[in-house]
Amino acid sequence: MKKNARIDCDKYIDIDYHQFTQSKCLKLAIKIAGVITWPIVLPLALLSKLSDFVFVTNSQLLSLVPYLIGTIIRYEFYRFTLKKCGQNVMIGFGTVFLYRDIEIGDNVLFGMYNTVHYCDFGSYVLIADGCRFLSGSRYHNYHDVNVPMALQGGKLKRIKIEDDCWIGANSVVMDDLESGVIVGSGSIVTNKVKAMNIVVGNPAKLLKMRV
Repeated sequence: MKKNARIDCDKYIDIDYHQFTQSKCLKLAIKIAGVITWPIVLPLALLSKLSDFVFVTNSQLLSLVPYLIGTIIRYEFYRFTLKKCGQNVMIGFGTVFLYRDIEIGDNVLFGMYNTVHYCDFGSYVLIADGCRFLSGSRYHNYHDVNVPMALQGGKLKRIKIEDDCWIGANSVVMDDLESGVIVGSGSIVTNKVKAMNIVVGNPAKLLKMRV
C-alpha cells in the first residue's frame, strides 16, 4: 500500500495498493527470496504431509514469523502443502490454516489473525484482519438434551469464497460468497450470499447491490 498524503480526521484520501501490481524486478526478488527459504520450508512441508495435526502445528508456528520474512516463508510453505495456492498470495501475521485440503486462487490477500477451516478462495479476494472462515454452521449437534453436546458430534461442509470478494475485519463466514460480494466489518454470514451483494450485520443481511 502506498499513500500520497497524511491521513487526517474526518477526511478520506486516495491511496494506491501495490500488492497486486508488482514490477517484474520485485516479482523476481520475491521468487529468489522464496527459494532461499526452502531449507526451512521444505522439511516442514514434508512433515506436514503426515497429518493435519502436524500441518496445523507448522501453520501456527509460521504464522508468528514477522511481516516481510513471514509473508515470503508462509507463501512458500502453503504453496507446497495446500491442495492449491496460486500466484501472489499474501498471508498476514497470525493467520492459521487448519487443514491442507484448501484451494486459493491468484492475487489473494489475507490480513492478520485470520482462521481458515474448510474453505476455498477464488482470485482477487481481499480479507481484512481477524476473520473466521468456518466449515458451515453445524459444528455441534445439540438435539439430545440427555447427552452433552460435546459427545453428540457434528457436521462440516466446505464453503467457497468466489472471485473479487472483500471481507471486512472481524467477520465470521459460515456459507458461500458468490463473486463480487462485500461483507461489512464485524458481520456474521450464516447463509449463502449472491453475487455483487453488500451484506452487513449479525446475521448478515443485504445492504445494497454493487451494481
